[in-house]
Amino acid sequence: MIGDRGNTDRNYVFDDAWYAERARIGSLEAALDAGTIRHLEDLGVAEGWRCLDVGAGAGSIAVWLCGRVGAGGRVVACDVQTKFLDVLDHPELDVLRHDIAVAGLPEGFDLVHVRWTLHWPPQRAAAVKHVVDALRPGGWLLAEEPDFVTTYEACTSEVLRRVWVAATAHVETISGGMDTRYGRRLPGDLATHGLTDLEMEGRVHLFRGGDDRSGARWMRLTIEKVGREIVESGAVTAAEFEEAVLLLEDPTFATMSPVTVAVWGRKPAA
Repeated sequence: MIGDRGNTDRNYVFDDAWYAERARIGSLEAALDAGTIRHLEDLGVAEGWRCLDVGAGAGSIAVWLCGRVGAGGRVVACDVQTKFLDVLDHPELDVLRHDIAVAGLPEGFDLVHVRWTLHWPPQRAAAVKHVVDALRPGGWLLAEEPDFVTTYEACTSEVLRRVWVAATAHVETISGGMDTRYGRRLPGDLATHGLTDLEMEGRVHLFRGGDDRSGARWMRLTIEKVGREIVESGAVTAAEFEEAVLLLEDPTFATMSPVTVAVWGRKPAA
């Protein structure tokens, strides 16, 4: 169906009051977590570390970090909306409601992880600086941001591509600064902050229709959230919208996810 906007803030479409937002975030986390965890394991996250998870969403990575740092460590889960984080019950976890584009973060962390967050704010340079500044000297940053090029240029359905382009363009307009191609610019932005041991990779998987853990539900609910607006604007027809939704529920359908560009490096020692 074409969903309503709920109590959405004008500049952020995906408010946590929307009935399907927990499911939307959960589908994306399920699709991305394995790759993120592989990077975190390679960085050696261990007992006693102080970790900051920026854009923590529903908390899947924050919870994983709690299991790694143990009773002697600490994890701060940070997001502009914390409804889904506030219900988590882990003794190592603190929840911080905070907009990294507006103000700096607590400092001194052994690890800062930020995922699919820096592409949102128009004050992107400030947000990147705040994330880097939160590290202790010698601490690790792992940043992961999307580039939607694959969903725009290699979608296996022309109808889904049209609906997706219309939906993301609408979100970009409302947000006043979201950049769906930011992933390709992330390495350069972090390089200017003098991180050492800088490495990077891009990863893509398949959204499989009806498979929530592949991210297909994230894509379907993203479209649904703005469906009424893009149909009423004339960007797509109601029939095209319904066909796109059905494809993402069809187990015989698959298409490429956005590229998640991962960049990691260390803050120089003092």
